[in-house]
Amino acid sequence: MIRVGIIGLGGMGNMHFGCYQALHGAEVVAIADIQEERLQPGESSLKINIGEGGATIDPDKHRLYTNPNDLINDAEVDLVDVCLPTFLHPEFCKKALEAGKHVLCEKPMALTYGECEEVLKVAEGAPGKFMVGQCVRFFPAYEYLNETVESGRFGRLLQLSLWRGGNPPLWSWENWLLDHTRSGGFLLDLHVHDADFVHYLLGRPRAVCSTGAIGPSGGYDVVDTEYVYDDKMAVRAGANMTLPTGFGFEAHYMAAFEKGCLRFSTSESHGLMEITDQGAHHPELPQKDGYQEEIAYFIRCIENDEVPAMVMPESSAFSIKLAQAEQESIQQGRSVEL
Repeated sequence: MIRVGIIGLGGMGNMHFGCYQALHGAEVVAIADIQEERLQPGESSLKINIGEGGATIDPDKHRLYTNPNDLINDAEVDLVDVCLPTFLHPEFCKKALEAGKHVLCEKPMALTYGECEEVLKVAEGAPGKFMVGQCVRFFPAYEYLNETVESGRFGRLLQLSLWRGGNPPLWSWENWLLDHTRSGGFLLDLHVHDADFVHYLLGRPRAVCSTGAIGPSGGYDVVDTEYVYDDKMAVRAGANMTLPTGFGFEAHYMAAFEKGCLRFSTSESHGLMEITDQGAHHPELPQKDGYQEEIAYFIRCIENDEVPAMVMPESSAFSIKLAQAEQESIQQGRSVEL
């Protein structure tokens, strides 16, 4: 049994907490949060735009800390799950790795690629395994797209467009999500999901050409990027986290191939549609959650002493490099080579 300690019981900490309760092979034994009121017994149900974890804090089962360093130094913790605000990720990932723990870090790894390199250097020499929670890679509709590209069953990919967005979040500790100096703005906190999936799916682009707008975080909360590949295809991804409260949250994609296309939206009841000259149908996708799947995958890697090949740390770090190139492209009004 892998003994887990969660640092940060905010929105994503709650989500991860609930995921562990539904998994075999791992159990949460410790939780740390500087807000002591979050550590009170009972259901921990902070709700965010993707739902809530629904796990229950039990002082008889969970050691509770207000200092995250105490959790890292807890000899009874095997895996540290870092669900802190982004600007704190590098510090506590490095501390946990240096303490010999396995580390799962909520995305993104850091605010800058330089900070990612520092974490990677520590991870290379650490005995524990390290993975960043790039959850979109594990969601069924995106796995289906990946399988369609890899199999070539519809021929060559001609066009891919991804988008996600919603209203600005108001639940974060000290409102850190709406402070681009601590979150990177929604280019880094939200759009990075699709930037990550683009290079996971198609490899690293040669260049990016981005436009964007400043939003409530003070950073780029609206972004639209074209990814340039030597293989001639049209690939773009966009995000907007400045929409009215009534909008809620949505993610969608459209992928056009030589012999068919896929269309997906979280706002449609059927989710995914596959269209060919023979007609349209809704593929039946596995009923599984990407957050739970990413955690279950990392647990299996630890149990089997395998590297997390599906989400290598270097790949997650490149997602930050890509996001930085997009920001540079917006600021300079030109394409940026990678």
